[in-house]
Formats: sequence, structure tokens, C-alpha cells
Amino acid sequence: MGKVKSAIPGLDELIEGGYVENDVILVTGGPGTGKTTFGVQYLYGGVLNFDEPGVLVVMEESPSRIIRDMWRFGWDIEKLVSQKKMKIIYANPFTYTKFVKTLEKSPINTIAARKNVGSIFEQIQAEVEAINAKRIFIDSITSFKIATDKSEVRQKISEFIKNLEYLDCTTLMSSEVQGKQSSFSVEEYLSSGVIRLHVFRVAGNRVKAIEILKMRGVKHDETLHPYEIKDKGLIIYPNETVMNDEVSLFDSAARK
Repeated sequence: MGKVKSAIPGLDELIEGGYVENDVILVTGGPGTGKTTFGVQYLYGGVLNFDEPGVLVVMEESPSRIIRDMWRFGWDIEKLVSQKKMKIIYANPFTYTKFVKTLEKSPINTIAARKNVGSIFEQIQAEVEAINAKRIFIDSITSFKIATDKSEVRQKISEFIKNLEYLDCTTLMSSEVQGKQSSFSVEEYLSSGVIRLHVFRVAGNRVKAIEILKMRGVKHDETLHPYEIKDKGLIIYPNETVMNDEVSLFDSAARK
């Protein structure tokens, strides 16, 4: 069973050296917890440190904005795209008619994907094969859950995750958490691993903490550990802990 390095300082120490090769890992959290940074760092570090090409699938934010935001860490994503070490797929499920630049006017080399799950997966598979990618980051799958029929949502996400497992890649997906959750979501059940990013309010300050909810095939740490988003990206402090009885900013009860 091979291991894939996370490219995030401190994380591999919590999961026996890295993700299990070819698994699908879910990263969840509220707004501002750093889910996109977490995933892009996985891709960018994979190319620079381990010579593993990656595919970035953007479903909500625009690719141009993500590239711009990642410059704060000195990450030149456009260069990796031009070197064919990274591919970007834009698969926004919404259709805009006003005030939004068309994909053709995008300043970067972006591949447009059609909107249904099957077509998006086919495009991912094609771009993985094109550069022999070993890493995928999908940001995010929350848009898949916008439907009134819960059985339709479950089928759609299940189909997507099961297909990803057949690719010779280790995949990270992000998903938004809003309010207090008392039960697992469908994507948490179906993913091989689930990482939750928290933001707690402690004595008037905000403290970020990471929690490994599950990680199949490895013995993972179950303690809350602090993390920060620094000049070079996200860093976890595995030798420090955060008390889990603090007030979460994304606990709906705490905001009343």
C-alpha cells in the first residue's frame, strides 16, 4: 500500500506518513478555513517536491481568481500549466448571463467541462491521461448537493466518487460546512478519508484547528491540532493541541 505525501508541513505525522495511494479524501470546513489553500498546496507541492503532475477542477470560484489568490504564497500556477505539469478544468454548474467574463476570455489555459457529472468525470479522466497526473483536487463538490431530491444528490455524489476511485490518482475534494452538523454527510460516508478544518473563538481570538475524522487504512491521530496559513502556505502543529470545548464560529447555536 503506497503513501502519498500531503505537501502540508505537520499533516503526514498525523496520518502515518501520508494519504493512502489512489484514495479519495474529503476536506470540509466553513468559509475562510483554508480549504482551497489546503488543496492547491497538495497539487503545487506534489509537482515541485515529488514530480507528480496534478489536475485542478474548479466548480465554484473562477480559475483566474484562484491563481491570483495563490500568488500570495509565491505559487506560480500558470507556469506549471504552461509546462504541462498541471491542468485546470472549469466545471461551474451555474450559468451566468451578465457581468461575467466568458471562459474564452480567461487569461489562462483552462479546459471547460460540460455540466453533468458523467461529462465532468470524462474531462477529468482525459486531462489526467494527458499529463500522466497523480494528484487531483476538486474545489468544491458542494454544488453537486444543490437539489431538492436527496436520493438524487446521493446518487450523483456516489457516482462521481466511485468513478474517481478508478483513476490512478490520489484525489482531494473540498466541501462546505455551514452551521452545526450532528451527522455525517453523504460525501463523508463515501470518501476514504475525511479532514475537518475548524475555526474556534478563544478569548476573543480565532484559532484554526484540524481534525482527522477518518482515514481508512491508516492509524490516524484523533486530537484537534492547531494550524496557520502563513506566507508559504498552510502549516500544522502536530505537537500542539486545541481544546475541543471552545466555541466554533460555524456552530449555528453559537451565533444566536
